[in-house]
Amino acid sequence: MTIIKNTAPGLLLTFLIALSSIYFSSFILIGSVAIAILIGLLVNNIFLNKIEVFKSGISFSEKQLLSYAIILLGASLDFNSMSFLTIDKILIILVMIFISIFFCYLIGKLIGLPKNLSLLLGMGNGVCGSSAIAGASKVIDTDENEVGISITIVNILGALSIFVLPYILNNFFSYLTDQQSGFIIGSTVQAVGQVTAAGFIINYNVGEYAILIKMIRIIMLGPLLLLLNFLPFKKSLNKTNQFFSIPFFVIGFLIMAMLASFNLIPDNILLLLTKISKFLFIVAMAGIGLKISFKSILGFGLKPFIVALASFTIQIIFALIIVNLFF
Repeated sequence: MTIIKNTAPGLLLTFLIALSSIYFSSFILIGSVAIAILIGLLVNNIFLNKIEVFKSGISFSEKQLLSYAIILLGASLDFNSMSFLTIDKILIILVMIFISIFFCYLIGKLIGLPKNLSLLLGMGNGVCGSSAIAGASKVIDTDENEVGISITIVNILGALSIFVLPYILNNFFSYLTDQQSGFIIGSTVQAVGQVTAAGFIINYNVGEYAILIKMIRIIMLGPLLLLLNFLPFKKSLNKTNQFFSIPFFVIGFLIMAMLASFNLIPDNILLLLTKISKFLFIVAMAGIGLKISFKSILGFGLKPFIVALASFTIQIIFALIIVNLFF
């Protein structure tokens, strides 16, 4: 009962924002996903920034409901539609991850940023945002300030990319297919929620492909954390960080996709699950919007932001080159 009581206010708020965004999407052409984020952002920065009663429910919407939405999204996927994901494209994704880490480290070194902070920024940009930074911080010798700064900056970039990247793709690269746009978003944008938002702002197909690409990046977090053990400035390992388990929503997503692909779920149930997934996505996006703070940009120097932004820009340019040459 205590958990329900603590979660209810924030959960109700995200549901109300989601319903409002669906209503306003009939009049505002940017779509319910973007509207939910914008409403959440405005509500947070104007009214809720220091109101604790909403935080538990907002976090539940942003994290747990998003995970469930991704699992249910698997019901709308057919492995036959994923034939474009060949071995060479998976290798390209891996190369892009290492490009992000390498350029963050290199640019950070050139402008005098601590190497650990540069590496954390590279992990956050290249793999999966905050979770990659948190995982890497358990392996290499970092302090809380470096972790906090890197998570904040990567989340700021990810929040900006939700709107900026779809705008760029729609207005300057409108000739790209849904698969190409999904690949660019899924292989560059930082966190799962941000990938989801950016993809679905363009259209549903782009969102599906973007999440699929993102799943590959998430799965690579485990091997990358193991690889960090060979760096000279790693921490002493213990049994708890020698193994990294794949997030449950990745497994659930794949299981649901397989069930749908082998026609083990009736079509009417698949349709219902797809609708539930879409709504939960919008609720989760409201939660993300409610976590974004304008003040988070202040208080940090420009160097970490410059490093992360430069690396992210290089990722996008490389992704654009790749899809035009090989897709």
